[in-house]
Amino acid sequence: HLLQNPESYTGYSGEPSWRIWRSIYQENCFKPKKDSLFLDLTHKSINYMCKEKRVFFRAVSGLHSSISIHLAAKYPVQDFFGQKWGPNLAEFTRRFLPESTAGEGPHWLKNLYFVYLVEMRALTKALPLWKRWDFHTGKPEEDIKTKENTISIVEGLLSCPDTFDEEQLFKGPAAEEILNEFLVHFRNISQIMDCVTCDKCRLWGKIQIRGLGTALKILFSGGKPENLNLERGEVVTLFNAFNQLSHSLHYVKVFKDQMDYKEEAGPAEESDRKQENLFNTFTRGEL
Repeated sequence: HLLQNPESYTGYSGEPSWRIWRSIYQENCFKPKKDSLFLDLTHKSINYMCKEKRVFFRAVSGLHSSISIHLAAKYPVQDFFGQKWGPNLAEFTRRFLPESTAGEGPHWLKNLYFVYLVEMRALTKALPLWKRWDFHTGKPEEDIKTKENTISIVEGLLSCPDTFDEEQLFKGPAAEEILNEFLVHFRNISQIMDCVTCDKCRLWGKIQIRGLGTALKILFSGGKPENLNLERGEVVTLFNAFNQLSHSLHYVKVFKDQMDYKEEAGPAEESDRKQENLFNTFTRGEL
């Protein structure tokens, strides 16, 4: 059950983890090229790629950021009463501060916002599909409630401005070729996730990769979204992936507040109280 196994820090790190991400970025992301030389993927070098290839990289990078934020937000924390799960500011800053990421960390966070907008656009575009979708929970009364809640959530997203326009992509003479490369790369990344030896990491990685793939399928399949043929698993992973991104954006805000608290450090008692309030924000899941 996903609610009983939330994405969190598992200790899966070091070479096994880096091997997975190296394979994703070095073998399955498009490479920027200047004067016949391939460049490392950075927020500057990706400008040497076409818009579609930049979208691919930013989506993958944003998903990576989301995963990293969840690990830092639900970290084993030791206090006077023993171990509990809570935010680890040092882990967050290690992963995203400019000083520890060669200046790339803030851009990785921007990519988190970017992939959130991509999936939000897919959810709202597919609203006609959700209105005719048969939700099966095993309980008829829950089916009705699930459908009502889903439509309500997606309609609520319509109030947000559309800042991702898929109509501007895949328009040139090489559009079909690039789109096919897109699909191949995504299938490869999904298969790479099968190589993750940590069960929980593999579970959440595959859910979020498939969810993002489903979002791209909705955006670029053509035709009316209500006629799109989606599998139940695709719908489940899309909504779960979007939920993870939503939580990540909340955690970014909380970490920012925590850094602000440290800067304005008052008396020790007041500082302790603020830290405890911050921890409670995470553990109660106030989103």
